[in-house]
Amino acid sequence: MCEANAKAGTWNSLEPSLSPFVLESLATMGFSEMTPVQASTIPLFMKNKDVVVEAVTGSGKTLAFVIPIIEKLVCREKQLKKNEIGALVLTPTRELAQQIYDVFTIFLHDSNVTLLKHLLITGGNTSVHEDIKQFKELGPDILIGTPGRLHELIVGRGNDKSLVNTKALEILVLDEADRLLDMGFSQKLNNIIAHLPKQRRTGLFSATMTDGLTEVVRAGLRNPVKVVVKVENIISKNEQRTPASLHIGCIICEPNQKLSQLLRIISREKIAKKYIVYFATCACVDYFYKILSKLPQLNGTSIYSLHGQMVTKRRTATYQAFVNLSPKSAALLLCTDVAARGLDVPDIDCVIQMDPPQDPKAFAHRCGRTARAGKEGKAYLLLGSGCEEVYVDFLKIRKIPLRLQQYLLPDGTEFTTTKSSSFSSSSFADNDDDSLIPIVDNENDILLNQIRNIVLTDRDLYDKGIKAFVSYIRFYSKHEASYIFRSKDLDLGKVAKGFCLLRLPKMPELKATKINFEEISVDMDRYKYADKEREKKRLLKLVEEKERKNNNNFVELRKIRKVPKEIIIDEWEELQKEKKLKKKLKLGKINQGKFDQEMKLITENEVIMEDNDL
Repeated sequence: MCEANAKAGTWNSLEPSLSPFVLESLATMGFSEMTPVQASTIPLFMKNKDVVVEAVTGSGKTLAFVIPIIEKLVCREKQLKKNEIGALVLTPTRELAQQIYDVFTIFLHDSNVTLLKHLLITGGNTSVHEDIKQFKELGPDILIGTPGRLHELIVGRGNDKSLVNTKALEILVLDEADRLLDMGFSQKLNNIIAHLPKQRRTGLFSATMTDGLTEVVRAGLRNPVKVVVKVENIISKNEQRTPASLHIGCIICEPNQKLSQLLRIISREKIAKKYIVYFATCACVDYFYKILSKLPQLNGTSIYSLHGQMVTKRRTATYQAFVNLSPKSAALLLCTDVAARGLDVPDIDCVIQMDPPQDPKAFAHRCGRTARAGKEGKAYLLLGSGCEEVYVDFLKIRKIPLRLQQYLLPDGTEFTTTKSSSFSSSSFADNDDDSLIPIVDNENDILLNQIRNIVLTDRDLYDKGIKAFVSYIRFYSKHEASYIFRSKDLDLGKVAKGFCLLRLPKMPELKATKINFEEISVDMDRYKYADKEREKKRLLKLVEEKERKNNNNFVELRKIRKVPKEIIIDEWEELQKEKKLKKKLKLGKINQGKFDQEMKLITENEVIMEDNDL
């Protein structure tokens, strides 16, 4: 491989020159000059070179392959035949595929460009038969989609032969290529590549290079040119893997203080309107979406949730609704790493990571949802005090600079420490004397109690909280940076408080551990769901369980005493009468005198029965 370096310039300076309609579309989009990755990659791609592009997130990689694809196919001497495609773009997620499709649409919407048609194939919303029908009707020149559904169309399924003719294919693009491998698409990628002509141009685009990608390069690319676009810090002159316009802060706090820090960051960032907040698991997103939606502190803020386990239609609708929001609208998108790669959501002012990602490579991708295309942006990371602070040094080694910030107080000011604000993260882990002063934050305790009271209003929140807590503990135990994020160092009591649990769940991880956690006494039989249908089902199940328990008790009693069935039934009926009387007395339906009178009759009846037994 050889290295290609180029400086950014105007679009008119490219050789070969771009088509007039492409230049017009670029002007409409407000892009007067190329980014370094575009200036380096587009000429190579248009001169029939395979490329491997490694550039920081938000550097403009999408246009670096969209423009060459359009130019190559528009300039074809022979028009593509029925069922033939000229270009194929593979992405790891539906959202990224949709975004790339939308970029193509901007260039190809002009009615004068009748030669090119493009089609999005991702599955989820449509069946294979519907996609096949759409392919036949449209006859696209460019296919964009995810490996799963495209594999079925290109390779075929079972005895079904492939519908798509790839003999005339000129360009293959693998976007966010490392993520394609991480998500387990390796075999399908190999199968798809095996069905493509060898005389083609291939572009592999990613913000990070991995060993797995090296294998793909060897198998799928021919003498590729490697384009590496680096970012250098102007002050320190050090190379970094995040945009220079991105400012990343890190706040150290206890696990039960993270929610209050989240709210204080939002309150403090007066200019910021649109946020992306990353959580560890899908269950955490579901739970905190419900909780934050009910907090009066976020009144006037639209809140959305997005994760990989959502139904495809809802996931797509949520993504589109958030993207289409006005830049002036206050909004939060709570999500997992499904929204960490490649997505160019406009006008994201700030990214907040409630926990570091399980895969450290995803950290830069998460932060990169803001500060895109040269714009300014902020990102925050919340780390637990104790051992997690070492993660700051870990990221610096990976060329991701973080600035340590102090704990935020209710008024938005920063908490002062025993040392200067320039303290190093290693001092936290190695020297207890240099750690932060223990923080007494009454406002944080008030917030957690407020949320607990919200949880008490709906049993569904209790269920979701338990599920989220369990998923988080298991997420933490599988962290790739396990020498930093160690389960044995995690204060489970504070984590439970941070999740505003009413009581701890029964799970193996909690059995051998002494946990400092104060549970709230709750009558689970009377703890209702707000949803009437769910509550009706719960009550029905409760009655069935009691009947089953009573029947089991009846059988056990008969086994122990070895007496005739009729006598057991009589005794059981008397016991039920006593229970009903006690309930009536408690509810005030009868007075003490009436209760004593009825109990006397029951007792006399029991004596008669015992005499008869004798």
